Amino acid sequence: MDLLIPASGLATRMRGLPKFLLPIDSKYTTLLESHLFYAYKEIDDLENIIIATRPDLVTFIKNLDLDYPNLSVIEMETRTMNETVFELIEFSKSQYFQVVMPDTYFLHDRPYGKLFSKPTFCDLGIWKIRPEQRGKLGEVEIDSEDFVLKIVDKNPDSLLDYSWGTLTFSRELIKYINTDEPHIGYALSHALKNEEKITTKIINGKYFDCGTPEEYFELLREVLK
Repeated sequence: MDLLIPASGLATRMRGLPKFLLPIDSKYTTLLESHLFYAYKEIDDLENIIIATRPDLVTFIKNLDLDYPNLSVIEMETRTMNETVFELIEFSKSQYFQVVMPDTYFLHDRPYGKLFSKPTFCDLGIWKIRPEQRGKLGEVEIDSEDFVLKIVDKNPDSLLDYSWGTLTFSRELIKYINTDEPHIGYALSHALKNEEKITTKIINGKYFDCGTPEEYFELLREVLK
């Protein structure tokens, strides 16, 4: 399985600041470094990690001096996260993938090695959604066997119990990826309409989307207290 990290966004909400470089502890460990450390530690059959980033950000990543085997940094300018993921899949030779967004953080329990590494179709990491996250995350409804029944994208009026924040999938998902659509959640919605089976793993911890100052500051208060 290959881990894909789409870090080529423009970070417009953060005025262009590369979110994956945000420090998350007193040692100034960045979000990206945290993902790499735990992925290598916890994914048993990890083959490669492939990071996509804009040409102007390559130097920042190289300056982190990431000493990991089978790590590739690909220069890429894309319009959407879906386009980035599609291009990363095209670069990879694997049949199975995990996607982790570089501006996220998993506090306490982590999903890296808990999801199916060779899913028939797709396996989602899901968290109990907190009230302040309503309207900011993709939410899911699951049945008694933890299969996904419905996916809702950033709806403040939604009252579902869980948000999703990472996933593993096989190449079977590719046919649902429209590169003009913003993110991979849309591909999951298309797949559900076609009656594909999407499994889930409930992660006991907190999920943080550090794309906004509010969520990032909340994370720092949790980690540094």
